[in-house]
Amino acid sequence: MISSNRKTELAGVDYVRALVNRMECSFQEFSHHNDQGNDCYIEFVENLIPANYGVFVQIKSGESFKDGSGYKIPADKRHMAYWAKSLYKAIGIVYDPEESKAFWVDLSLYIRSNPQILHQETHNIRVPRDNEFSVSTFNQFVEYCFRYKAELQAYDNLGRSLELFADVENPENCFEGFKALYSIHRDKEASLFYLISNFSRIRDEKIRRHILGILSNYFNPDIFWHANNIKHFPSEESVATIKRILNDCFGVTEIKCMVPYMQEGVVRGSFSYLVYLILSSIRDSHLILKYICFNLNEETDFRNFCFWLYLHLSKFKSVEETIMTADKYLSQFPDAQNDDAIVGVIESIQRGELYPVG
Repeated sequence: MISSNRKTELAGVDYVRALVNRMECSFQEFSHHNDQGNDCYIEFVENLIPANYGVFVQIKSGESFKDGSGYKIPADKRHMAYWAKSLYKAIGIVYDPEESKAFWVDLSLYIRSNPQILHQETHNIRVPRDNEFSVSTFNQFVEYCFRYKAELQAYDNLGRSLELFADVENPENCFEGFKALYSIHRDKEASLFYLISNFSRIRDEKIRRHILGILSNYFNPDIFWHANNIKHFPSEESVATIKRILNDCFGVTEIKCMVPYMQEGVVRGSFSYLVYLILSSIRDSHLILKYICFNLNEETDFRNFCFWLYLHLSKFKSVEETIMTADKYLSQFPDAQNDDAIVGVIESIQRGELYPVG
């Protein structure tokens, strides 16, 4: 059962999502368990084309964010420091369920304009009532954010973003670099290369998950790009660039890092399915999985799941080779003969039923 507080929070998120989608921009929600001060990412569109530029947003909803002076976003010292050093535009939105209205504030600018508050343990960031977040004012909001695009996309910002992203021992810095690279600099091939090539070096599971999430946007129109916005799906050129870099950078180590995100089951519409879409875009992923499967040092469940993935990818390359490899695998690892998922796929391949995953 969802608590009343959570329902109120969701009302704010739903309001922002609906408005952004109506204005034909893109809304990507983050897990409410994240502790990085962001609830969603809004991608802007320019002349019906994705602008490769957007803002990260924290959404507050309910009466507790309203007082006699107007609207407010309570912030502690840690979050204020976090927003103050951000390399991208951070926006705060307060949704008033009684009025069915929302209002926004530039968190980055507010803190930089009031540096004294960084010494306070807590502070109420005031949200101007003039900054309504609505259909009629959305273009003004976009115009405001675009004033900073050139400044944020400058090469000194790119350099600082790369430096933070490379700090894999410090998850907060690494995540800051990731968000700046994706929201501001992903039109540069260097940014895409570092996002992909750094994947296996990152130890923080949340950051890895975010990287896989944004990569899947290039292969799946159903998640990041809503139905009315399908015309804004990434261009063939950008998808080809991502595939090329993935094929250059992803090998045994990277694919072994991906597998755990799929082990609960690959079902269309789930995160595991998005990860599978990335895996299937890697040209030799079936061969890499085959190599992993015959490694005697792998744990049984992990090895068998990798073989299940191999079967689904390899059958579209060569049925004969896949069946021969299956016979060899079952002979070398007899425990797999009791794995219904593996046996079921092998039997379907033998019957000539080459169904896709999901």
